[in-house]
Amino acid sequence: TGGGNNIAAFDGANFDDQGLHRMSIVANGKTVKLVLDGQVGEEVKFPFSKVIFEFGSYARANNDTADTTWDNLKVETNLKTSVVFADDFSANTIDAAKYQPDAPFFEGGVGDIHAEAGNGVMKFVGTTSQQWWSGGTLRVVPTFTASEETPVQLTIDRVAEAGVGTAARSALWILDETKTKYVLFAEVRGEGGWHYNRKIGEDGDVPTGGGNNIAAFDGANFDDQGLHRMSMLANGKTVKLILDGQVGEEVKFPFSKIIFEFGSYARANNDTADTTWDNLKIETVVRQSNVVFSDDFAADTIDPAKYEPDAPFFEGGIGDIHAEAGNGVMRFVGTTTQQWWSGGTLRIVPTFAPSEAETITLSIDRIAEAGVGTAARSALWILDETKTKYVLFAEVRGEGGWHYNRKIGEDGDVPTGGGNNIAAFDGASFDDQGLHRMSMVADGKTVKLLLDGIQGAEVKFPFSPVIFEFGSYARANNDTADTTWDNLLIESTGAATFAPQAVSVRVGQTSPAMTLRIPQGLNSQGSVQVRVVSSDPTIAVPEGGTAGTLTVNFPAGGANTATFRVRGVSLGGAQFTAEGDIAGGNRLSVAVISGPAVLLQEDFAAETIDASKWQTSNQPFETGTGTFTVAQSGGVLDISGTTDTDYWPGASLKTAKSFLATKELNLVFEVDRVSIEPLGTAARTAVFITTGDRSRYVFFSQNVGEGGWQVNVNPGSATGGGANLAAFDALDDDPGQHRMKLVADGETVEVFLDGVSGGRFQFEVTSGIFFELGAYARASGDYVRGVFDNARAENVLPCTSVAPQSVSMTIAETGEEVTVTIPQLLNDAAPVTVTVKSSNASVAVPSGAIGGTLTLNFAAGAPTSQTFMVTPVGLGAATFDVTSNPQSCVSGSLSVEVVAVPQVLLADDFSGNDFDPAKWMVDGTPFDTGTATAESAATVASGQAKLNVTAESSLWPGFAVYTVQTYSAGQTTPLTFEIDRVKVEFVLTTGVGSEQRTGIYVRNATGNFVFFDDHVTHDARNYGWRYNKVTGAADDDPTGAGVDITAFNGGTFNDRANHRLKMVVNGATVKLYLDDVFGAEVPFAFTEGLTFGFATYVDETGNVARGYFDNARLTGGSAPTPGRLTAVLQGANVVISWTGAGALEESETLIPGSWKVVTPAPTGNSLTVSPALGGKRLYRLRQ
Repeated sequence: TGGGNNIAAFDGANFDDQGLHRMSIVANGKTVKLVLDGQVGEEVKFPFSKVIFEFGSYARANNDTADTTWDNLKVETNLKTSVVFADDFSANTIDAAKYQPDAPFFEGGVGDIHAEAGNGVMKFVGTTSQQWWSGGTLRVVPTFTASEETPVQLTIDRVAEAGVGTAARSALWILDETKTKYVLFAEVRGEGGWHYNRKIGEDGDVPTGGGNNIAAFDGANFDDQGLHRMSMLANGKTVKLILDGQVGEEVKFPFSKIIFEFGSYARANNDTADTTWDNLKIETVVRQSNVVFSDDFAADTIDPAKYEPDAPFFEGGIGDIHAEAGNGVMRFVGTTTQQWWSGGTLRIVPTFAPSEAETITLSIDRIAEAGVGTAARSALWILDETKTKYVLFAEVRGEGGWHYNRKIGEDGDVPTGGGNNIAAFDGASFDDQGLHRMSMVADGKTVKLLLDGIQGAEVKFPFSPVIFEFGSYARANNDTADTTWDNLLIESTGAATFAPQAVSVRVGQTSPAMTLRIPQGLNSQGSVQVRVVSSDPTIAVPEGGTAGTLTVNFPAGGANTATFRVRGVSLGGAQFTAEGDIAGGNRLSVAVISGPAVLLQEDFAAETIDASKWQTSNQPFETGTGTFTVAQSGGVLDISGTTDTDYWPGASLKTAKSFLATKELNLVFEVDRVSIEPLGTAARTAVFITTGDRSRYVFFSQNVGEGGWQVNVNPGSATGGGANLAAFDALDDDPGQHRMKLVADGETVEVFLDGVSGGRFQFEVTSGIFFELGAYARASGDYVRGVFDNARAENVLPCTSVAPQSVSMTIAETGEEVTVTIPQLLNDAAPVTVTVKSSNASVAVPSGAIGGTLTLNFAAGAPTSQTFMVTPVGLGAATFDVTSNPQSCVSGSLSVEVVAVPQVLLADDFSGNDFDPAKWMVDGTPFDTGTATAESAATVASGQAKLNVTAESSLWPGFAVYTVQTYSAGQTTPLTFEIDRVKVEFVLTTGVGSEQRTGIYVRNATGNFVFFDDHVTHDARNYGWRYNKVTGAADDDPTGAGVDITAFNGGTFNDRANHRLKMVVNGATVKLYLDDVFGAEVPFAFTEGLTFGFATYVDETGNVARGYFDNARLTGGSAPTPGRLTAVLQGANVVISWTGAGALEESETLIPGSWKVVTPAPTGNSLTVSPALGGKRLYRLRQ
């Protein structure tokens, strides 16, 4: 407090005038520099990373008044610089690798001025013999590249200027790479002091003579020919001239490649030069990005090594839009001849792999949008590798300006049409069809869309690698495209990242090792420092740090990874961030936990709300207002009220305390939703799991009047109808009692109704989690009453799990590997045993089992996963039950199915010219009621089956190709049909609402079937891989959209490309696989008269679908099976097992006659051999 420390550098009338001054504070996490009018006054210790700025005014004593005026506030971040050239001249030589003698032309004088190294300085001496202004310099050999992102600064001590005669100058030069453009910064002794000359070929140049005076450096403090620190700071556009830390001038110098020189000049005949220099240093910002692709189109050609002509499908229009290179730009022109939205693009040939550790930024100048007609768009695309998922960023002239379209196979897609408006880019400044810099920033999860450096939207796009394209589209018949582009740049930007991104630790203990990674090569030339900073050191700290901060050094040339541990201090949650020489790419979520426990129990028996447990909230679900009450009476929670203004006001009871959720310690909340009484258009009762400010939440509700049981997720589907929970459709209109449960693990939330799962939803929150019980009414005049009871919140250990949970193998196989994983906190301090027991040891056993039971031992602190082999013994089914000691829940048993070795019943690679009539028959029955045109056909050509369908009438005409023979299936003799669906093609005559189906069938003679298909759509509907069935059940769907197979959602499968379809039919169910990934098991209790086939259908009149298939194969029945002898490691032992009857024999040699039967005889069909036996031993099975 008090008057404080005087800053002597700011004494004097120039500063103490209460007038206009530029104040600056420069913080680096260790110190703060205090700067006035560009001059550093003090550097003060301030070792804090998280900083806050404030500005204002204070008055000292009673009745003193304050009156301070401020303007032009700016806060900038400046990245760390790296010294790229330095010399203190202590070598007393002129190193030819560093310097070349030179003398940039100034006024043409002649003399012998030159550099002399000695006494730890560089001195320039000599005489002008022919005026004017002869001189000598040393040119710094390396050239440098200056930009706004990577400015370059030269600093040097001008020790003394001692020239004699009419005038002399200490000369510091910056020149372009041609050495014809320059700025000369000098003290001109005898001609006015500190000046600069400039020659860049523009008005304002003063290339010779005394130059421009730098007023800031006038006066005795500077005009003394003594020691001063001279600096030049270049950014590719300007150069700042700095003396003793004070900026004197900022001079236009629009050159990126630059050269530095320093020396001395003397003016007239017999004038002498004598200038001494020391401590030269050149530094630049450590570049955080790396240019991986660039083109200014100056070549006026389309380089096929860089670009491929393309036109990503938008709405199926046809035209001749194409790229033309010329005049240093890339222009797209052409006309749409068949609507809608034909286009042309250039696809950038290299692909890029964005991630949290490396963001990819594409920037390009959209010079002009000059299309003519109803609408046109400047199109900038980012696509996944399959080119079926995308974000299209465009100015849509004629349809609303700057928009984006997205297609990723999820709710919220707008793949075609006008797209989503980007409100930040509304207005005349943007909607002018003129020059704008468009950018996309991808990190493997989202893509940011920027215009002129302003972010307009961040769009989910969870794909890597990615493809970029740019071009132009025109909408309707005879509309023309005309879009001009220039200056394409793609950069990669590295970041420091944590792996894993979440960790749990107990109080007073340390976590397993966490990895901190910087981009490969970042520390190849110089060391890099990164600080790991805890958001709350009272909760958790990086071990070995100080005050919650640990400095991690990556030495030059060393590894780009380092490890550290987290120490738990007290219960709660914290976020660790990476800061320092490189930006942080993600955060480490830390949960300090105690163990399983009930956190909240409430039966609402009291007459008032317990303030230690709950708080009341009147925050609406959307933006409406209303009158609502939250009361506790009659042993229940009662929330009711009426909406005054649209939409979705309401009230809730919110937990007073927050909770933790991690992979190691799940958070469970459950409550009885006793009833809902709606009146009006719609009403909801709901449970929120949310952050304190609702910036992230999952909202699990029954929406009576608008769809029933739903989930909304923020971010994503924060408001509106949300995602329908199909598992609860039968209960959509049931207003009665149901048990609602949510289970959070720090990444997702799984919702349950009456013990049945409705699905998992994204919720990446580990701490600060609240729950709310709420009731909401939709529109003005609507009423709702929601009643709740028996709320409970607890932290529980996740269940012990087995993966996979289902194993199917033939009797001849050696076995399948299964992994058992226990919760981390189950054995963190004490050992755990897990028992795996077969329900039928005559069918299958875990290898190493005794009497069908295997015991796995997990030592305290040991890895939480172990594997074992499932060994088949006989045909049939068995269940492996899993238990643990200490006891924990188990996610489910392992089902094991042992089947006969199948025979190949049918195989076809379609190498002929037609379908083999002994194998196949073509069936033109529509999927629904439509008819195909006469030109439609099922053919074989080029080694593939092609089903080409054009709809003459709606709906769903097409072809199926079925097996001629019929087959039988059983539990131990299943039938497996598989085929390559090579690709699907289409023509969208009716527009983007068109649909196509390609898939495979199993059916019986009475019309029962399962159809497994790829249901392709081109609008906001995301169908993908589904199945339809007819089995006589209430949930049959013979011709509708079918049942979604969630395991096959996403870009890996929904790409309309080559996939292996497989179905396994066992007389009870059909299992569906795609590329050997299990998707669904469908009831199908039919064993006889089964046929299999593949099919293609199209929806409406005029639309076209073409499905291509290859490599069909059908297996089943039972082939003879030989015996099998196997050996596997199980801990320190070797477990030998076999199939079939026989005697196990052993020997120590291969000498005939040395074999003898193992005694005592092994139990069952396995033997465990201990290393205690010593030596070597051979085993064989005699059958």
